[in-house]
Amino acid sequence: MSTSILEASPAPLLATLISPATLAEALGTTERTLSEWRIRGTGPAYLRVGRSVRYRPESVDTWLLAQEHLSTAEELCA
Repeated sequence: MSTSILEASPAPLLATLISPATLAEALGTTERTLSEWRIRGTGPAYLRVGRSVRYRPESVDTWLLAQEHLSTAEELCA
């Protein structure tokens, strides 16, 4: 019996990827904004699977934590 890589791992990467629509809804923004962030390189790291864009949950978490600020003055310097 042959087992594929997707079936062998306990949490296949493909099953954990987040679509732009899902991420936009979770962040309270639009897919257009996510697209603009990808163009400018200011949003979370992403994967391109063929023509589709997907996000790793770990990359989204890392990006979210990088958005943390202590004051509005700090935010302006970033």
